[in-house]
Amino acid sequence: MWRDLLTRYRPTLLLIVALIAPVASMYFHGKERKETSVVERSLLAITSPVTRVSHDVVAGVGDLFSAYLVLTRVEERNRELERENKILLGEALRSRTQADELARVKLLCGFRERAKEFETVPARVVGRDVSQFFQVVRLKIDVEGAVGVREGQAVITHDGVVGRIEKLSGNWADVMLVTDARSQVHATVPGKGVVGSVRGRGKRNEFAAQFVHLDDAQRGMPLGVGDAVYTTGHDRVFPAGLEIGHIAEGAPTRSGPYYEFVLAPAVSYATLEEVLIVVNYRGATGDSEGKPAAEPSKPSGRRTIDPANTPDAPP
Repeated sequence: MWRDLLTRYRPTLLLIVALIAPVASMYFHGKERKETSVVERSLLAITSPVTRVSHDVVAGVGDLFSAYLVLTRVEERNRELERENKILLGEALRSRTQADELARVKLLCGFRERAKEFETVPARVVGRDVSQFFQVVRLKIDVEGAVGVREGQAVITHDGVVGRIEKLSGNWADVMLVTDARSQVHATVPGKGVVGSVRGRGKRNEFAAQFVHLDDAQRGMPLGVGDAVYTTGHDRVFPAGLEIGHIAEGAPTRSGPYYEFVLAPAVSYATLEEVLIVVNYRGATGDSEGKPAAEPSKPSGRRTIDPANTPDAPP
């Protein structure tokens, strides 16, 4: 009987339950209570761990995604900063190179303005021949556009003597250095009354020049380490008053009636970038005793040149 009634009135009963259940739930939960019911405590005990784990998982995934986005932006920014840093370093290097070149050119221009007794044309060093002992033995310069350049002419800088043009080939010229074994320059030590010649050695451990002067001059006015040796102009190649080098060793060696001193060159061939070629010089106008036409003034501070003439040479 009950089964027939349930079967007959099932839709109506379900509708009544569906309407009454929410109202009963609202009434039950809307009542002011001071304690949690057993059912609620059971449900909370069951659902709390799951809720906590779900919250932690969702929060962790969110934090991971946020960190990934932040790291991606940071990595892109780092790459951008690295590119900007390389650009700035390149610009700084170019600025420094240009500043160094400008300083050298200003020194050469000032030297040309002061040297009125001879005419020069500028040239740029484009190559260096280096020996097996890492010594610069020859320079190659660009003489394109230089007027009046011939073989045998002197090559100088504001620091002193470099050498002479050995060979011309189109727009290029080979420079035989003053330290070459074939080189010889008439020279003097100002204030010492010494006149002689500077001869290149071109040896491994003696990459300098050799000053030869008379025995009488040595006894009358001794020479010492640091004394500067200058050109006299009497060889009709190098103008007077140019520094060739300075005495590097105080104890001379005896060679017949002469004393020989080892010199350190005044010019660093390993770092030389610009030179001047003397294109119009007719020889010294000084007296017969070998005094230069213009007495050179000694520099206040001497620049040290590596004896091996190369920046990375051993001391």
